Amino acid sequence: MNAGLLMESASAQARLIASQALLPANLLREQLEAIAKENPRLNAFVDVIATAAPSDSGRPSPLAGTTFAVKDNMDVRGLPSHSGLRALHAQACTEDAPVVARLKAAGLVCLGKLNMHAMALGATNHNADFGNCYNPHRPTHTPGGSSGGSGAAVAAGLCGVALGTDTMGSVRVPASYCGVVGFKPGFDELPVDGVMPLCRLLDHVGVLARSVEDVIHAFAILSEHGQPAALHANGGRVFAFAANAAEMGADPEVVAAYEGGLEQLRRAGFELRPVQVPGNLLTRVRRAGLLLSEAELHNTLAPVLAHRRAEVPEDLLAMVDYAAARSATDLARSLTIAVQAGQWLTRTIAPFDGLLLPTTPQTAFPMDGPVPSNQADFTALANMSGAPAISLPLPVAAGRLPVGLQMIGRRGADFELLDAALRAEDALREPGASSDQA
Repeated sequence: MNAGLLMESASAQARLIASQALLPANLLREQLEAIAKENPRLNAFVDVIATAAPSDSGRPSPLAGTTFAVKDNMDVRGLPSHSGLRALHAQACTEDAPVVARLKAAGLVCLGKLNMHAMALGATNHNADFGNCYNPHRPTHTPGGSSGGSGAAVAAGLCGVALGTDTMGSVRVPASYCGVVGFKPGFDELPVDGVMPLCRLLDHVGVLARSVEDVIHAFAILSEHGQPAALHANGGRVFAFAANAAEMGADPEVVAAYEGGLEQLRRAGFELRPVQVPGNLLTRVRRAGLLLSEAELHNTLAPVLAHRRAEVPEDLLAMVDYAAARSATDLARSLTIAVQAGQWLTRTIAPFDGLLLPTTPQTAFPMDGPVPSNQADFTALANMSGAPAISLPLPVAAGRLPVGLQMIGRRGADFELLDAALRAEDALREPGASSDQA
């Protein structure tokens, strides 16, 4: 197994293929062998297309010849979409979700379906039906969720890029915990047809990858906007940053990595302006988004709750039952909080190119340990406004778990944010500072 090749970015793999230094069939064989070896300990894949084969799409793209895999709540023709819950009794899908079809049409090969927290309502990727998914950096720890399989598969080099969904941070949380790049585009930038909804008001399809370049190429394909004419333009360097990360609830090791990353960005020419993020706002937003998600999911699962209630895991059942007992006033209050939080974020970002925050308040934690309630506190804000947001790995000392830097942009400025993220990724590269290797 060629570990060096597998850990290259999908863009680098595609360049090797384009130069004929690598055959797509050989890359595919290496990845399938890696899945067979690593998946028993990581449980990132719940369905593998063992017969996957390179195809000539006729539409050359910067990722042609490479591979992708998708979260188990997205339709892939020939595979069931369980959304992490066997009680759905899913049948094999007859059509690809548009985001899946677009990647295939651009010459990427789908390797299969990835583990997730049941019904996308959770940030740990505990899963009673398909088994827990684990973090490649420390296989006793959570990869984050709900797109945990997507984060783990990319971090372990099992696929080129992965698709996930993000309702309050479910792409960016696993990106942070697994030390990869995770991008949530702006609302409505990518279609959600063929994707099991959690909360339609907040749901986004996103991309996890090993480089910002990979994300840019994948987003260009998925959005059908086409590749941007130029990156590294002169703009995109003035960002606000949360000056009160510790008071917001970030752990000391996260604060240290975050502040170190900010200093590297300053040295690279970023102009950073401090802002205060109200800590009580974050908790209220997370709770509001959770209730809205629980309430909509209760409706989605109504047939299952009526006929197969005993098959629903206890934690999921508790959440949807809680929502069913809330009043219309409770839901209206949560909706108001969500709208007001989105307005606060829009106003705060308006004078800048974006806002910098830690992605998560903590690093990955043991699967069998207590679960922090605030995992999505820093990520949920971007879903409330529909703004694009991306998590980048921060430099950490050897042997330490990954920490993420979140960059939130202005709504409608997805490529501008990605351009800034490309600059930031370069600035954050520091020789000798790396996390555990997968």
